[in-house]
Amino acid sequence: MNNKIKEYLNQNKSLTFNNLLFSYIDAEGYKDAEVYKRADIDRKLFSKIRCNSNYIPKKNTVIKLCLSLSLDKNRFNNLLSSAGYSLSKNNNFDLVISYCIENDIYDVNIINEYLYTYAGVIL
Repeated sequence: MNNKIKEYLNQNKSLTFNNLLFSYIDAEGYKDAEVYKRADIDRKLFSKIRCNSNYIPKKNTVIKLCLSLSLDKNRFNNLLSSAGYSLSKNNNFDLVISYCIENDIYDVNIINEYLYTYAGVIL
């Protein structure tokens, strides 16, 4: 019985947020500075994410990181999920983000304009 659960855990465990984020960054060939500047997040926060593999940033920060990498819908949702978040279908903020990803809109200024208009907030 112990072996079965170990096998199950090994087969079904996903990458951590930290591992998945940096695998995407490496795959795209970005430098850390490019990513945190494009995501408009503080260098210290980015360093905390890089150095602490168990650290999970806020949902908005994860979304900004996804946008800075121009992730497609599948990879966007995978990274969001690895941080324990998802986009809901009953929340205008989440729906605007989904719309933008589905339509390859990654410019934060345009996204913030849509968010402000339809959800009353910005990233």
